[in-house]
Amino acid sequence: MKRTTPRTRKPVEPDNSTEASGPVVAWCTGPRCSALQRLAGGEEHEQQIASTGRATRGAVLITSPCLGRCELACVAAVARRDGPSRQIGPLAWFTGLENSDRFQALQAWVVNGGPQQILRPDRILPPSLRAAACGVTPPPRIRRH
Repeated sequence: MKRTTPRTRKPVEPDNSTEASGPVVAWCTGPRCSALQRLAGGEEHEQQIASTGRATRGAVLITSPCLGRCELACVAAVARRDGPSRQIGPLAWFTGLENSDRFQALQAWVVNGGPQQILRPDRILPPSLRAAACGVTPPPRIRRH
């Protein structure tokens, strides 16, 4: 997107080189995931992951009314985004996040920057999050206008 400055009316290109890289978190707010969170006492997980996203440099939070993986229980997917190029890598999927230990492990991982390798989001996981990992899928397709 090009902007113009008020004095010159000359187009100014945005400076993407300073945009921070960080994790992209896709969080399911669907009926099954939400119900499992409530049953497990994790009603606050959605608000906590939103706060985590706001507090983490370069993070992007995507909430979805359903990620379509209901058979996996309470799920989220995490990818790495390169700030300057805006490229998003593959998604690492995590299940059972109604469990407080798993949720806190995911939250701590995101706070610490999430995946460090854009093409291998599941390569270096904290030990406390390994049991929740359930696969990797291609990057999300995002329309750019």
